[in-house]
Amino acid sequence: MWHAEPGGIIAIVPLKALNAAKGRLATVVDPEGRRRVVGRMLRAVLSACRACGSVTDVLVVAGDEAAARLAIAAGARALVEPEPGLDAAMAAADAATVQARATLVVAADLPLATGADLDRVFAAAPGRDAVVVVAPTRDGGTGALLRRPPGVIVTTYGPGSAAAHLRGAAAEGVRGIRVEVAGLAHDVDTPAHLTAELLGP
Repeated sequence: MWHAEPGGIIAIVPLKALNAAKGRLATVVDPEGRRRVVGRMLRAVLSACRACGSVTDVLVVAGDEAAARLAIAAGARALVEPEPGLDAAMAAADAATVQARATLVVAADLPLATGADLDRVFAAAPGRDAVVVVAPTRDGGTGALLRRPPGVIVTTYGPGSAAAHLRGAAAEGVRGIRVEVAGLAHDVDTPAHLTAELLGP
């Protein structure tokens, strides 16, 4: 299994198994359409990660081989973790990146994310001291999470996770910073979040 080089800064992008991804869109988008939407969002997020000046490598933690192939085709490394759930995905990612200097966890459903957005997360905490930086989504979830060092807190996801990550930092005696970044707040979870660009042929 691939492991991060010591001292690197790794962007981690968890990606569900393709047949399970974005199930809440099923009322308006068929399975093929959902896969297309997932692919477009993933490519946007990976492009943002590669354009971020601080990131040295990008790892997609994929829920199945199909998701891994999608990640590899988009130019990322892929690690398959078939056990469902973000907890299992992040445990696998953390094991692979334990030697990194820092990790930046980025949600896979941020179609507006840019490298400049991710640069703002790093700019909020210059230097090498232990820190947690959270860029929340609109519902209080986590769009991006910088952890320096990588395992300084355990990740948690869903509504309210941005505040939970900051509480985790406080519990560990580590500085926690919240930074509002528009491109990292616009996640796609429900049909109301879909755009014509994501749904196009």
